[in-house]
Amino acid sequence: MELMWLLIVGLFFGAWFVLDGFTVGVGLTMRMVTGPGTPRRAALTAVGPFLLANEVWLVATAGLMAASYPALESGVMPGLYPVITALLVSWVVRDAGFWFRSRRESRSWQRFWEGALTAGSLGLALTAGITLGNLLGGLPSAPEGAGVLDPLALACGVLVTGVFALHGAVFLSLRLPAEQAPAAAALAARLSWPVAALGAVVVALTFVLGDLARPWPALAVALAGLAAVVLAGRFLAGRRYGRAFACTALAALLPVLAVGFGQAPELRDGAATQTSLEQLATLALPVIPLLLLSQVWMWWIFRHRVGRDSVAFF
Repeated sequence: MELMWLLIVGLFFGAWFVLDGFTVGVGLTMRMVTGPGTPRRAALTAVGPFLLANEVWLVATAGLMAASYPALESGVMPGLYPVITALLVSWVVRDAGFWFRSRRESRSWQRFWEGALTAGSLGLALTAGITLGNLLGGLPSAPEGAGVLDPLALACGVLVTGVFALHGAVFLSLRLPAEQAPAAAALAARLSWPVAALGAVVVALTFVLGDLARPWPALAVALAGLAAVVLAGRFLAGRRYGRAFACTALAALLPVLAVGFGQAPELRDGAATQTSLEQLATLALPVIPLLLLSQVWMWWIFRHRVGRDSVAFF
């Protein structure tokens, strides 16, 4: 039962990396691939239907972790308090940028909220990566948060930022109007090799500075992630944007899986009692298929590129 719930929590956290990862990536890259005014609003329209649904996965992850792994939540999270606080602040700033950017026609108003969107997205990506980096380096427990910004954690923060930016640029190449898509695809292609190189650096740092209970399974997963980034670059060169997006989605998921495989024995020690896990399963398991089906349905409904007739959510 402990292993099942570790897999479920990992699934939800990984789903947030994949789904909100491209939302964060859009915030990081939209000013690089779209001009001001209507072209830039097309990027917001492209991501609009997905924003709130993608955020739900992080909320659900926090709730499930607190219920199924209370010792992990109470023992590890205090050590990451500064990072978690920065993540929440970044989340609010990012969402404010989405919601307020198009509320006025003033260019100065729009520039300000576009900056907020980019800054919040950068903060979200960095703090998510720093959190993973701390888990790779051993489970932190110091309440004052000492040591959470060590070189491995910072490198992971930069890596996740790069992966999210790549993921978001590929998403825009799929969803922007056809005349705007090439700019997004070109940016994604330029990002793919630096992101792969940075991933290799993080893998090396993990073996030098990390503290994994099971390093070899984590290494196998990490290498698969590097391969996914390289393949994404190849698919982008061939204008196969759908396949490139599948690869960047995999690249966003695999860092979470690498931590899970590498630290599984230590993470399982923080599980709730068997009775509590069984009761939680009765309540939560029937909901998971509904969440997955709702995501599939939403992607099917909004599978086309945005255009003049598309509903502008933001």
